[in-house]
Amino acid sequence: MNNFRSTSSHRSGAGHKARRGFLVALAGVAAAAGMSGAMAQERSIVVTAVSSFKLIETLVPDFVRETGIKVDLQVLPYPQVRQRSIADFVSGTANSDVYAQDIIWLGEWAKNGYVRPLDDLIARDIKPADAADFLPGAFNALSKWEGKTWSMPFGAYYFLNFYRKDLFDQAGLKVPVTLADVDAAAEKLTDKAKNQYGISMPYQRGGPITSWFLSTYTGAGGRLLKNPPTDFTPTLDSPEAVAVLKHYLGWLKFAPNGAIGHHWNDQTVAMQSGRLAMAPSFSINGTEFAKPEVSVIAGKVGYTTMPRLTAATPPVIPFGGWALGINAKTRKVEDSWTFIKWLTSAKVQTSLAMLNGTPVRYSALQDPAVQKLYPWVAEIMAAERAGRVFPDYRPRYPFYPQIEEALGLELNNAALGKISAEEALKLANDKVRKIIADAGHPMLK
Repeated sequence: MNNFRSTSSHRSGAGHKARRGFLVALAGVAAAAGMSGAMAQERSIVVTAVSSFKLIETLVPDFVRETGIKVDLQVLPYPQVRQRSIADFVSGTANSDVYAQDIIWLGEWAKNGYVRPLDDLIARDIKPADAADFLPGAFNALSKWEGKTWSMPFGAYYFLNFYRKDLFDQAGLKVPVTLADVDAAAEKLTDKAKNQYGISMPYQRGGPITSWFLSTYTGAGGRLLKNPPTDFTPTLDSPEAVAVLKHYLGWLKFAPNGAIGHHWNDQTVAMQSGRLAMAPSFSINGTEFAKPEVSVIAGKVGYTTMPRLTAATPPVIPFGGWALGINAKTRKVEDSWTFIKWLTSAKVQTSLAMLNGTPVRYSALQDPAVQKLYPWVAEIMAAERAGRVFPDYRPRYPFYPQIEEALGLELNNAALGKISAEEALKLANDKVRKIIADAGHPMLK
């Protein structure tokens, strides 16, 4: 370069100016080409998800090495994911290319076109044999709405009653089948002097108490809505719902101090630390009971389906979980899809299964190491094949977030003793009827 500059410095006149102009232009073209090349090589996406996705951080470097696509994984608390996603969708800014989608947001996101349908990409890239490896209940519940696929399932959460096998054996108790069985076991296994409590549930207003109560109601044999899509009549004022809520509130007598304000995370910690005999919860939380590195009760945990009102009632497993959707406004569809395919692949799902026990594929559930660490996956596979998985215990319709707020308020008021179980469910049922009516859905009652 110095030699070239030295040579060109001796030139003069028009020829010199022309030559200099040509070199400047050529340099500009080269610089632009270089920038373009750098931009083409620097591929990246932003992924926004809840705290349970933190487990994938150790696996993401593998994806980056395989694809060259950088991933900005933004892990946030649940309420913030909700707020950020809706703000992004409504504004059309595409601050995140991929969003984690809770099962209860599916109808809302699909109806409003917040995420991109994936059917064309699935048909192009996922072979039938590979598609058949996905758990059908999980796939349909988490990702399919009104004939289209709006997301890909990531984590399948099954609601079970986790209990301390050692404590039940020492007390000569059988595995609880009915709500009355749970009451009796909780009373017998509560010893406050030993800091041991029979059972604890979330009672915090909003999502915690609503989700856990509806899981209990559904497991007992109830349904929040009578028979959608033909009849959306809510059943919260039914004798069955009132009976279930009285049991749910009664369990406060056998719970640790402060349980009235507990979130599901508080329940998880109480069980992990050996203070609870029973902790009905999602399987994602059950995995935390089974890991020796974080739980003092590892190896002592049993599991069963949720208690029913009567033993004759068929068992059912309430279902929840998370999926991954592509922001409808992103320009990075292919890179986003590449990431989603990778994260939901059989290989990665099996790796994740050892960490969180919530894979969405049969092949991962059938892995011997997974079954040894999380023995309840056998129950999950059987329930999937028998169709005993129920995803609409929290209806996936766009109006559900309003129901959660309305019902959560009244349930919490009942837990605080401000109103009776009957009053709480009558008030909630009236509010839910109005929400459904405003949404334009039929109610036959």
